[in-house]
Order: sequence, then structure tokens, then C-alpha cells
Amino acid sequence: MRADLLVPSLLVLLLQSPVLGKYRSEAEQLRQFLQANHASGPHHQPPQPRSLPSYDDSWTVRGREDPGHRFLNKKTQPFAVDGTKIPEVSFDVGESYAGLLPISNKTDEQDNLYFWFFPSVSEEAKNKKEIVIWLNGGPGCSSLIGLLQENGPFLWQAGMTAPVKNPWSWHLLSNVVWIEQPVSTGFAKGTPTVRNEDDVARQFMGFWKNFMDTFGMQGYKVYVVAESYGGRYGPYISSHFINANDSTYYNLGGLMIYDGLMFDVMVQQYAIAESFIEENRVVMPMSDQVMTYLRNHSEGCGFQDYMSKYLTFPPSGPAPLYPSWFEKSSNGLWEIKEGCGSLWDEGFYSMLEPNPCFNFYNIPDHCPLPADPIGGSAPYFDRTDVKTAINAPLDVSWFACASHDVFPLGDASSAPGLYELPNVIDKTKNVIIAQGGMDYILPPIGALLGIQNMTWGGKQGFQTRPTDPFYVPKYYEGAYGGANSYGQDFPSGMGVMGTTHHERGLIFVVTQLAGHQGPGYAPAPALRQLEKLLGRVHSLSDTQSFTLPALRNIPQYDKPLGKGTWLFPCFGKGC
Repeated sequence: MRADLLVPSLLVLLLQSPVLGKYRSEAEQLRQFLQANHASGPHHQPPQPRSLPSYDDSWTVRGREDPGHRFLNKKTQPFAVDGTKIPEVSFDVGESYAGLLPISNKTDEQDNLYFWFFPSVSEEAKNKKEIVIWLNGGPGCSSLIGLLQENGPFLWQAGMTAPVKNPWSWHLLSNVVWIEQPVSTGFAKGTPTVRNEDDVARQFMGFWKNFMDTFGMQGYKVYVVAESYGGRYGPYISSHFINANDSTYYNLGGLMIYDGLMFDVMVQQYAIAESFIEENRVVMPMSDQVMTYLRNHSEGCGFQDYMSKYLTFPPSGPAPLYPSWFEKSSNGLWEIKEGCGSLWDEGFYSMLEPNPCFNFYNIPDHCPLPADPIGGSAPYFDRTDVKTAINAPLDVSWFACASHDVFPLGDASSAPGLYELPNVIDKTKNVIIAQGGMDYILPPIGALLGIQNMTWGGKQGFQTRPTDPFYVPKYYEGAYGGANSYGQDFPSGMGVMGTTHHERGLIFVVTQLAGHQGPGYAPAPALRQLEKLLGRVHSLSDTQSFTLPALRNIPQYDKPLGKGTWLFPCFGKGC
């Protein structure tokens, strides 16, 4: 099959799966970017089967009458959200602003992006001129998914009976804005016209200038965080910020990517599928017969040989433009060999037999499936009372992921690992690639394989193998905490939680027990990663406490911590 027309049979498989059968828009989303040879997976929070009580803490800012609303003025008043009147939320979410802003300064501009902005509640952060941008992926999936189910001030994950306060909310550290983009994603109004990621970045920059002017943030340091297909959005937007050479509006401080599509999809997803399954058979228990088939298939396509040659430390040299899974057709075009573009799909299909509810976002998940407030036919954000409360357009039907192509003709962009990502690393010396160890749709080993063929800082790839421990600080004293310990109603992992590595301005970090949506599955590790991005801590291996005032005096484990807990197959040099 031709590489530029790669259409795996994954859509059919997805719709047969109970996990995604009820979320057809997400399966369709995946089909769209697989057609463009881009596979990061639909962007929807997978099951979290538990019901949690409300968390009560002191960060809540009181109602609108509070003069402490730092960004409230005549210009921002139309965007102000009453934190006491969010439907289904039984507590005050504090100061926030939401609404539409145009993507240019044209008086007749019809295209707008939607945002929900939460100023930081930290007294220390109030003196820092910085803001974090959060972008979900898709393409065409709403960043309100991230706000509601990953890292926002209140959480309503699948299986929870009602929203709860989030003790790991990112606005505890900095100002954060969740933005729906490109045009026609979520509440973002207008006509989709983007052809590539450069178009997306230009639209975003026009919106961002209007946002900065509206909230008086000129000169603020900007940190971009993107997830999944945001592995394309984030590097392109960040690179455009840098190239604008305008510190008034585009003062980029760093970039973080969660389980992002940054490299060739064949390298990031297909070449490593069999290896990932082999390493995780305890939760992907396929029969010897199936594994023999997958192993032979992988060998026949040259995937194992490719990993042996190019997953080395330091790299053995640049990988070929057309690896062994390509062949030249009679018309002179390079095509993917028959069957080599379906190995990942075959692994997914095979897992539906032992686990009918297999979730490629988080491989340990199983039946039954909990109800999801943003899934199904009546998603939370499409309710009229919710739209009214958050200044969303009443005439727009909200979907977690767009039911149409946000790239009408497909995304014709090159993978950002070729130029944009190295450009951001070299200019900021502050890029984090964060991965979840339980993510099958974009496994961490695929990202590492892509990194080893990327050049930045004058060298190709990492020179030494990632083995350092990723340490997440303790957030309570004693062995098991207590009734009044921090985050008691929404606990998260701590201690050595994975593996990290740092070279020449790039950090690679794997949270072993996280799935595709890092902040949703592993909120405390994600908060630590944000602390590193913002420069609050020196290293992801440091045993320094969290910088939150309530946690900074909690005793931590002594060094040495040993090696990281994420292990991966390594071949030849550096192993």
C-alpha cells in the first residue's frame, strides 16, 4: 500500500470493541489522522472506575465580590465566570474567565478559539509573570477534556458520581489556560480551513495576541503543554513563537509533550508494537500462538532489525529514509509492504479476546466500563446551563472530538521531530517529553526510538541510555498517611515512579503506571513534571519536596534511589 494512503483496518476493530463502540466520534477521529499516516489515538479520558468524595482545601477563591480577582476589569468582565454557579459542582471553583476570542485583529473576523483561563491561586505564583497553555490533541479534540478529567481545578472522571476538587490542579502552581483549537474544535467557532500545522500555528498566534492584550499579560513567559496529537500542535506553535522574535507576546519558556505524535507513525507505533506486547504480557496475555505470529510478522517487516540497529546509545547513525518495511513499486513510488502497516492493529484485535474491554490508552483496564460524563449522547459541556455558565456559544453543539475534519484536506505537515522540535529544544533548553508506560497507542519506546534519530544540540539522539529514577515527592508523613493527609480523597503515586533522562536541554521521562493521558492517570507525577518545566525544581530525580506551601516540609526518602523503574529492550551500544 502507498505510505501516503495508509488506512489500517483499525476503525472496524475499534467499533467492534465495547470500549470505543459507544464513542463513535472518537473512533472516527482516529480514522481521520490514520488516513493521513498520523496515529496518536482519540483524545478521551479512559475509564477510572471509582467514585470519590469531595476534596476540601484552602485554595478556593471566594465569589466575584472578592477584590482579589486579579484579572477582573472592564475589559475582562464579559469573560468572567461565577465560580459558585458551575452546574453539578458543589463548591466554588474560584476566579476564572472563559469565552471566544478571534484569531486575528480583523474587524470582520469570523473564526474564534474558545478558552477557559484559571489564574493561579498560589500567592507565590501571583508574583510570577508566566502562563501555561494546555492543548489536547485529536486532531479536533477539546482541551476541556483535559480540564475536566486531567489537570483542572475540578475533576469529573469516568466512574465518579460528581465533580471533586483537584488537589493536583495545575493552577496551584501557575496561571493556566485550556484552549480549544484549531477552529471548529469544541466551542471554537468558524470554518475549518487549516491545511497543515503552520496554518494551525498562525491561527493560534493571532488568537494568542488577542488573549494577551485582553488580560494584560504582555511580556509573560509562556509554557506550552500538549498531549497526543498535540505532539504536532505543541512543537509547531512553539517554533512559530520562537521564530516571531517577539517577547511581548510570544515569550516562550518551554514545551512539554504528553504521549505525543512527534515522529514517523511507523516508527512510533508499528515498528515497536510487538516489542511492547512482549514486555507487557502480564497485562496483555496473548497466547504463544498469537505471539509467534506477531513475532514472525515483526521480523518479516524488519522491525526487530531496525530496533537493533537504531535503538542504541549513542546512535549508530541516521536511520534510512525508507527502512526495510518499504518497497519500490512498479511506478517508482515507495510503498509500505503488505501487512507491515497493520501489526499494531493485529495486536489490538488479539487483545479483545482475553479482554473485551481492552483499552489501548491504558492496558491494565478491564470490564466493566464506568459511565463517562463527557461521553455518550448527552455530554456535560453540551448542556445549555453549562454553556451559559462558562460563556460558551449556545448555538454550537459540543463534542469531545469534532465530528468533521478540522483539517479538511488532511494534515500535510512534516513530523515535528525533523525541525520544529529540535528548534524548540535548542532555543529554550527546556523541553520535556513525558510518556506513560501503560500506553499502547503511542508507547514510550516508540518515542525513544524517534528521539534516537533526531538531531539537536549538535548531536544525534541521547548519548547514554535512560536509567535515572523519576522521583515523585511524598505528600504525607508516615507509611500510609491519615484521615487528614493531603490529597486523601484523590490519592496519587509517589516515590520512584518511572525513569528519566536529560541531555542538551531535552528531558525524557516515563511514568511507569500512567496511560496515554499522563495528568489523568498520574496526577502527582504530572504536577512534578510541571514543576520542572516551570523551573521550580532542578531535576526529576531530585528528592526535593513539592513546592506547594502545604507540602514543602514533608520529609522525603534519602538517596541513592537506585535506577528508574521503566525498563525497555536495548540493543548493542550503551546497553
